[in-house]
Amino acid sequence: MRLIITLCLLLLGQAASSQILNIERNRLNRDTTRFWTGQFDLNFLSHNRSARPDNPVRFTNLSTNADLAYTSVKHRYLLINQLSYSALTGNAFLRTGYSHFRANLHWRNRLSSEAFAQGQYDIGRGLRERYLAGGGLRYRLAQDEKASVFVGVGLMWEQERWQIPGEELDVTVRMPKNSNYLGLRWQINLLVHLNSIVYYQHGYDSQFGIWRHRLSTDLNMAATLSKRIRFTTTFAASYDPRPVVPVMNWVYSLQNGVRFSF
Repeated sequence: MRLIITLCLLLLGQAASSQILNIERNRLNRDTTRFWTGQFDLNFLSHNRSARPDNPVRFTNLSTNADLAYTSVKHRYLLINQLSYSALTGNAFLRTGYSHFRANLHWRNRLSSEAFAQGQYDIGRGLRERYLAGGGLRYRLAQDEKASVFVGVGLMWEQERWQIPGEELDVTVRMPKNSNYLGLRWQINLLVHLNSIVYYQHGYDSQFGIWRHRLSTDLNMAATLSKRIRFTTTFAASYDPRPVVPVMNWVYSLQNGVRFSF
């Protein structure tokens, strides 16, 4: 039991960044007018390190990220996808995934507009499904050759279906929400790039008569190893003071890896 709890605490943070996505990692500045960019990550871990040979414990984790972006003269389109699966001795205890689409219209302007839609699930935390769609405005506060700071404000409609832990009963909530973010992109030197964003979302749940809030932060640092390969460090954290069902309010993750991009 202690092993299961420890693994859950370490891996639950994988869902933190999917609660409120960091779409900024796919925004790039280039001189060309039309181009495609993308990146693909695939990670697999499996081991049977157990103290008891008569009762071995096998741990398996598989995760993948596939992101694609297209930039035209006027508009920019992003598609972000993530899947993660974790199992202990054949019993899955974490299954997460999402697909997020976003359009940034007139992206070269200091003030531009955005539209987005998302589908998501997080079985380990009880989230059977989440669908949302909305739009807003994006404003570039400052920009130079090495750094840029931006803010975004918007509205969205969200529907979630949660399963109460230990029960077969599901709870469905629907509500409009305000969605805001503050972001920073910084080229520290020729090899190291920092990308950080903080989101805040809130809305009134008329079904339960309470306000619901989410706060999330996502920090990505990439060090260039070659033209296509980078070493990455990612920290993500999310806080929900009033979750729909009784789950952990605060989740986080710290991950190092290698990324292939084009």
